[in-house]
Amino acid sequence: MNYINIESRSELRSYLEKFEEKGLHIIALDMEAESNLHAYGEKLCLTQIFDGVNKVIIDPFRIDNYALKLLFENTNILKVMYDAGSDLSLLKNTSDIEIKSILDLRPAAELLNYDKKDLHSVIAFELGIFLEKKRKYQTHNWTNRPIDEQAIDYALNDVIHLLALKDVILAKLYAKKLFEPFLLKNLQIQNKDYKRNPENKYRKIDGYSRLRDDNKAVFRKIFDIREKYAQLCNMPPHNVIHKDYLINIVKDPKSIDKIRFTKRFSADLVQDILHELRTAVEAV
Repeated sequence: MNYINIESRSELRSYLEKFEEKGLHIIALDMEAESNLHAYGEKLCLTQIFDGVNKVIIDPFRIDNYALKLLFENTNILKVMYDAGSDLSLLKNTSDIEIKSILDLRPAAELLNYDKKDLHSVIAFELGIFLEKKRKYQTHNWTNRPIDEQAIDYALNDVIHLLALKDVILAKLYAKKLFEPFLLKNLQIQNKDYKRNPENKYRKIDGYSRLRDDNKAVFRKIFDIREKYAQLCNMPPHNVIHKDYLINIVKDPKSIDKIRFTKRFSADLVQDILHELRTAVEAV
């Protein structure tokens, strides 16, 4: 699949300038990210665009946030997306970037009550195009460079049909007198505050909400120790200490001795982690 590959600030600026010179105003937009699956933390790994003519791949690893904002925060470019909420949250919380001027087609799937509401199913139903669902790319490591060409093809497939899908869906919404509810839902998506509460990372662990306040304080210390070493080793936190151990340690500090660590950790590193965990629970 032929595409424009953008790997620098100057290349991104050049593309956006040419886009504006042509009088264009709409793109299909999607992105791929890492979310504590293969490495520590969340990060934008790839951005893919289709502008009606060109397929574009942007490597954000080599482009600063200010330059990326020229695309994402440009209010003069309408960005057609599908289920944009997770992408909005990712960019806001990792890079303080807000995606502006969005047309999210996902609410239309709810309003039109499709049997299957995932993007590939909607494309198949409305356009008769059946995209291959390669499960391996659902857990693909998008941090790897160079990116495999088959992975790039997979990523581009999620945008090259969005503009055509938009035309069909908007016509259906209008015919069914659902256009205004659709616009309202889009405004609600864009007006939502995606900044996460720091407390949410603790609440996501099953059992945390049922702990007493003093035990919650201990849990947060243990959780933060895990985060510290996950970041230090650039590993997903669950690969440092599985989440099931976190609650158990609070309820029974002796369970610290039962933790099984990856063989990738040196004996000294394991002892450092154990020492910090014991200090955390003994401080209560």
